[in-house]
Amino acid sequence: MDNLHRIKRTSETLRKAASLFLWLTPLLCAIYWAFFNEYPDLMKAQLGILGQSELTVLNRALCFVATMLPAGVAMYGFSLLRELFGLYAVGEIFSERNVSCYRKLGRTLLYWAGAVFVHTTLISLAVSVGMPKGQRHLTVAFGSIELVVVFAGAAAMVISWVMDEARRIEEEQALTI
Repeated sequence: MDNLHRIKRTSETLRKAASLFLWLTPLLCAIYWAFFNEYPDLMKAQLGILGQSELTVLNRALCFVATMLPAGVAMYGFSLLRELFGLYAVGEIFSERNVSCYRKLGRTLLYWAGAVFVHTTLISLAVSVGMPKGQRHLTVAFGSIELVVVFAGAAAMVISWVMDEARRIEEEQALTI
């Protein structure tokens, strides 16, 4: 089996997976928050909700809205991956559209890191809604995962520039007699 055939076949599978993840993301987020009160205390402790036995419907709805910020960015990323793998599936490897997808994916990773940073704060506020004074809390965090994603986003941007340069060189060579 030649590489182009393998690229096309695998890309079609990955395009379908990206489509599936695109549509599953909001559904899984909704299910997560709808059933949050049923989870073991260990899972609740990760959000700092040990002292509170249950979240109200309002708390969970606000948490869902806060979660949709990074989830929305992830969904945009999945749509870009679907587009990129769709291009690969039809054999379009080095084109301006591929470069554009990579550039947008790089930006999306940077946006996702920012969205996760904001999400952490919004979740802490959403959980605190309705708590008496003295029990409310605000969390602000930026961790190693966000740093890795920022690095990956910057790397994807550089890769897009390299691909664009390779595409330009290939176009110039094709026009040279």
